[in-house]
Amino acid sequence: MHFFRAFCLRAGTFYLVWWVMTEGDSSGLGPGAAIVVLVSILSCRLYPPSRHTLHPVGALAFAGFFIFRSVVAGADVARRLLSPSLPVNPGYLTVRTSLPAGGPRWLLANTLSLMPGTLSVRLRGAGLELHCLDLDLPIDEDVRSTERKVAGVFGLKEAKAEEGAS
Repeated sequence: MHFFRAFCLRAGTFYLVWWVMTEGDSSGLGPGAAIVVLVSILSCRLYPPSRHTLHPVGALAFAGFFIFRSVVAGADVARRLLSPSLPVNPGYLTVRTSLPAGGPRWLLANTLSLMPGTLSVRLRGAGLELHCLDLDLPIDEDVRSTERKVAGVFGLKEAKAEEGAS
């Protein structure tokens, strides 16, 4: 039943996109339906439905956090690169997350790539390897803050901080 629900939601979304792309032209309904069914099946096979669902309030709060932090990240990187002293201390850091596998961990890894001075390199189990522009920054604190926001997106109880850097 979970697969059928996910299929229907995706098909509805894809059909809406198709309808917008064809500007509501009725001549595109037949081919659109066939393509939407195929794309929806492919989507469900490549990205199986998750038991973790998005919560609208958490997702909205996360969107504001994400936009703000992305702007801060861009300004921070620009400031560092334009500074004559080039204030960077790059390196790798591995952090552990208490978020469940699947969508929550992927969202965390991808979000951290847009946070000030971090880039997700590898996600292996609960370990997330980050390339950091400046190891002197409070990276673990930023990871925990982002982890809490991601937990809110999925309606999970607040992620408990585990051992940070290793």
